[in-house]
Amino acid sequence: MSLFSEAQQQQKQQQQQQQQQQQRMSEAKNDYETTSCNREEEYRRAQQAAVEAVMVGRETLETTIRQSEQLQNAENMADETEYKLDKSNRLLRGMTWSGWLANKMSRDVEPPDIIDTKKKSVLGPPKIFEQTPDLYMVPAQALQNYHANLQVMEDCETDEQKETCRLICDDMYRQVQSKIREALIIREQRNNVNGYDYTDTDKNFALQLQEDILSLRQRQLVLQHVQRAATSINDKTKLCKNAKHNDTIDNANDSIKSPNDIVTIQQEQHLLTMNKHLQELGSLASHLNISLEQQSDVIDSLDNKNETLHFKTNKINRRTDRFIQDKSWGKQKTEFVRYAWIRHQISGKYLSVAPNNDSTLILSNILNERCIFGIWKRNRVIGVQNKYNRRWAGQNLLGQLTCSANNFNRREEWETDNNWADTTLLIVSAGWGCGGYLLLDKEGKGTQPIIGGGDLSIKQQAPKWCINEFLER
Repeated sequence: MSLFSEAQQQQKQQQQQQQQQQQRMSEAKNDYETTSCNREEEYRRAQQAAVEAVMVGRETLETTIRQSEQLQNAENMADETEYKLDKSNRLLRGMTWSGWLANKMSRDVEPPDIIDTKKKSVLGPPKIFEQTPDLYMVPAQALQNYHANLQVMEDCETDEQKETCRLICDDMYRQVQSKIREALIIREQRNNVNGYDYTDTDKNFALQLQEDILSLRQRQLVLQHVQRAATSINDKTKLCKNAKHNDTIDNANDSIKSPNDIVTIQQEQHLLTMNKHLQELGSLASHLNISLEQQSDVIDSLDNKNETLHFKTNKINRRTDRFIQDKSWGKQKTEFVRYAWIRHQISGKYLSVAPNNDSTLILSNILNERCIFGIWKRNRVIGVQNKYNRRWAGQNLLGQLTCSANNFNRREEWETDNNWADTTLLIVSAGWGCGGYLLLDKEGKGTQPIIGGGDLSIKQQAPKWCINEFLER
């Protein structure tokens, strides 16, 4: 009876151990499945985030390209406006005998070279290499082949053709980069061994190759984004389907692969996918940088052209006002503004009439009665009348600066900036009506003011003056 009970107890213990082992195996399997599901979900989320980042990068690059084209259009409009202003200025100048003679002696204004943004937005070929150094023959030919394949990529119609052409272009892009690196290495080796000093032409050619390959790569990414714009919304769905398909394949191979092998394969697939997206993100970032640098150059050019247009518009307005004054019957009304002193901003000296010659203007260290001027205004111009000798400052018949006029006439008209506290002074009658800025002799360090030119470059170098109200004590 005891033997039978002991056998039953042993059998019962074995059954309990088997149940515990099965329970542990079931828990382990559940833990593995849960971990596997969590890992696959993390992979899926990471890949979805990578796809979203790539899509945002493509859209940003396309937006940047469009903005570059808009900036180029603005620059074209600025060039066209400048051309029209020059033609108008020449036409107004030709309405006088002296201006007509000046037009006959000078060349007519030529229209600007307008860049067609539509042709530029399609794919601009790299610069033609007329004299290619022997060292760069192979990279230059590879670059031309890459450009030709990009042109083929524009004409692709089916998705299969586009994908095939994309793979070919990617491979040719890597080949061009490799050929350029090989040429640079050979150049350095020859330089170290033979001590050969390469000319600036060789260096400039290498830089030109690198700029062209980056420009073509940028256009390829834009073309790929435009071609895939219709299907870009479905990228997430395709990614999920691929993930489910991979899960099905992995589940089918569970019977022949260990769990560690399955995890390793999933990790490799995930890393390959993430590596592909990261490479494209890096390429998008580099080409965004190039596009932004190009936009910065165009913006700087537009800023300079805007200042030039403003300057030329003021010049035409002066000519027009003078022409209207000549044709009008009555005189324009002159209004007294205030008494003021005119001080040079850098030196702190005051504009004054000379003690030994009332008709000569100089700079004085002392503020006295000779430094006080009455400021009169007539439309856009002002008149400057010295309070001491009651004479008007302006230009004499010989084109020299003087303070000897008895009346406020055409040669005594001055023009200032909007801010009188920091302004340039321009005498309107100088330069045959184009105007001339008040300068200082000896490169701005002297005490004798003179009349200079009226160009924009002269304005940028012209000294600044402060016109401030004089309050009698």
